[in-house]
Amino acid sequence: MPLKMHRLLSLLAFVLALIGGLLIVLSALGGLERLSIGSLAINGLVFLFGLGAILGGWLIYTGIRKLGGIITLFAGIILFVLTGGVGTSVLLVLVAGVLGLVAAELKPWWAFWR
Repeated sequence: MPLKMHRLLSLLAFVLALIGGLLIVLSALGGLERLSIGSLAINGLVFLFGLGAILGGWLIYTGIRKLGGIITLFAGIILFVLTGGVGTSVLLVLVAGVLGLVAAELKPWWAFWR
């Protein structure tokens, strides 16, 4: 059975969200040596949105592509604001969200005539 384009994009989005989310979660756990209230709050939010990116990628892969793409893209935008710029992990999450939304809107080639 050939792999359809939306399944391929969903798989790619899941892998990117998983890698990016794991990198974000590990960086949030690695920043716990600074014990101020502000840094703990920021690291906690980064940790939660990293888990949200992984959950969004999983939703994209399991077939709930539009919701997963929105969750992953939202998590990427919030992580961009929280971390103060584009790192590799945030960029992976943003690309995964966009791929999830693209995969949700793909139709077979014969459906474009309708």
